[in-house]
Amino acid sequence: MFSVIYLEQKVLNRNAFSLAIEQQADCKVIYKCGDIQPFLNFVQEQPTHPNLCILSDCFHYAQLTIIIKAIKSKSKHAYILLKSDSKFMKGICFLLKNGLDGVFFTDEPIIDFKNCVLNRTRFKMSADKLKLITTNKMSEFDIKTLQYNQTPLTNNEIEFIQACAKDQSYEEVAKELQKSVNTIYGYRDRIFKKLQVKQRTAMVMTALKRNYIDL
Repeated sequence: MFSVIYLEQKVLNRNAFSLAIEQQADCKVIYKCGDIQPFLNFVQEQPTHPNLCILSDCFHYAQLTIIIKAIKSKSKHAYILLKSDSKFMKGICFLLKNGLDGVFFTDEPIIDFKNCVLNRTRFKMSADKLKLITTNKMSEFDIKTLQYNQTPLTNNEIEFIQACAKDQSYEEVAKELQKSVNTIYGYRDRIFKKLQVKQRTAMVMTALKRNYIDL
């Protein structure tokens, strides 16, 4: 049996992806969790170790580094895979330097990762991402400047995105939040810049993917 443990914060994502894993021949998710400490406890207490550990990048890079080091200290054979939306490239490179084995981008098609793990081959990723990772993997990064998965949004900006997710006009959002329309447009422009998006829909979807808001 090819055993997998999986750390993912969102329950629906965790269940859906676990099902996709188990649809592959002889694959079994032996443990899945949405919290760091129980997951770390499982890693440290198990006498036998999984073939594959999948970590979602919805957690801070420092927490993921602790888990990676714990797995590496217990087993030299477990493959550690980051399930990422590829928005935090510096953070990914930092994790690769600190023991992460591979990256799976969620906007790429799912492939047979069991064979990739067993054969130590690359997971499918686009050429530009692959080049960016391989050329920066051994570079030095200042941990303080990574800002990996730290919410860059203010509470007002998060409230603004939540209101936008209700499909309200900007005028309606301004009324709900008791702000001027000019202030609302200011929130929009700053968020677009912070999230590197150009459209309102992309703003909401990106905020959802990064767990800045929840519907």
